[in-house]
Amino acid sequence: MNNRSRLALGLALALLLLRISRVSADENSVGYRREFYREDDNRIHVDTESGHIDTALNSKIRLNVDMVMDTISGATPTGAPPQSKWPFPTFGNLYQSAFGQAYTGLFGQFTNANQIYVDNNLESYHDMTNAAAAFANAGAGTIATNNASSSFHSLTNNPNFRKNSVPLTYMHDYRLAFSLGFPITLGKKQVFTPSYAFSEESDYVSRGLAFNDSITFNNKNTTLNLGYSRNADKVKDDNFIWQDKLSDDFLVGVVQLLGKKSYLTVNGVMGHENGYLSDPYRGVMPLNNLLQTNPDDAALIPEKRPRHRTKGILDISWTQFITPLNGSLEAGYRYFHDTWGTDAHTLDLHWHQKIGKKFVISPGFRYYYQTAASFYGEFIQDFNHPPTVYSADYRLSELESFSYSLRMSYRVHRHLSLEAGYLRYAMFGLDGKTSQSAFPAANVFSIGARIWF
Repeated sequence: MNNRSRLALGLALALLLLRISRVSADENSVGYRREFYREDDNRIHVDTESGHIDTALNSKIRLNVDMVMDTISGATPTGAPPQSKWPFPTFGNLYQSAFGQAYTGLFGQFTNANQIYVDNNLESYHDMTNAAAAFANAGAGTIATNNASSSFHSLTNNPNFRKNSVPLTYMHDYRLAFSLGFPITLGKKQVFTPSYAFSEESDYVSRGLAFNDSITFNNKNTTLNLGYSRNADKVKDDNFIWQDKLSDDFLVGVVQLLGKKSYLTVNGVMGHENGYLSDPYRGVMPLNNLLQTNPDDAALIPEKRPRHRTKGILDISWTQFITPLNGSLEAGYRYFHDTWGTDAHTLDLHWHQKIGKKFVISPGFRYYYQTAASFYGEFIQDFNHPPTVYSADYRLSELESFSYSLRMSYRVHRHLSLEAGYLRYAMFGLDGKTSQSAFPAANVFSIGARIWF
């Protein structure tokens, strides 16, 4: 199962955790959104339908409901490098193997035919095996040459023998997810929000609880956010056995008004996860003691990531409304570090331009960079002596990505708004080793509507 859908659930939980709950005087709304994710070269396709409900249950409690249905299909990398890098057998390897097989076969053929002479005391067993060895040695070379030549010709003439793009495997799955949040107003300065999230795929089930407490002070110019989330997931491993995966995240955040038209948001998150953290659909190719004999089917061993990871996130964003332009700028920076050795930096820039009273257009740009996990590599050295942890998943390599987006919203009526969006996403490897063909590029289209009441 592609991790994009699992990431989507994680983002949904993060949004619940980071959301500053709206007060009960806000409007109620029901929204629907349809999104189409299309990777280049006909790789992964994801069709997503999502719905959102935000309504007051009484003067103190609201209900937030999010529902998501994904259909995921297409081709995704297996972890194998391009065939041009595979450790295929040489003619010498094939000859050596074929000679051994031929020698064994001829030796057995000779001894079976001549055992009668030993049984009748016409010659010794030692004499018979010496003769068998000479017979086998004399004939094995020709047989081995013919067999090795045939195998080598078949191997090198396979269209994939020197292919320069990574092998892909087809997958198809569905995902159903929902989350429930209950913002509770406690007095005039505090909103406490418990929430629950659930997601299910054929090989992955996630259940999460989150609690967020928002407290305003300083004449409502400052909001303090405290949050905690807990995920208890079940994952099918490479042997199709269900494994546990647990994660905990803690949030401390501040939203500070800088004036009538700008505010600053700073969030810090510390998290820890443990259990089965590998991707069961990713493998690693050994360079030694496991030769590749079929260019159409890589011989891989399952990846093995550490079973623990601690992470830290610092997220800073600034929003400024510019009166002469009737628009606002959002700028954000995010730093990520984990105990797998990954450091990541994200820069976000968005402009929201209001045109007239009903139309808003929002272009955006996002840049992302990460260092490689300490255990990432295209290969492991030896099949017989693998390292403790290893992965060839390109998503753990040193990489960067660029996103360009354009969103439009139109308030048709007081009770109805429409929106549409487009995003272009492209990822590039930076380590000089991992094939660029592993890294995806995609177009994402979305349309939606919201009813206010």
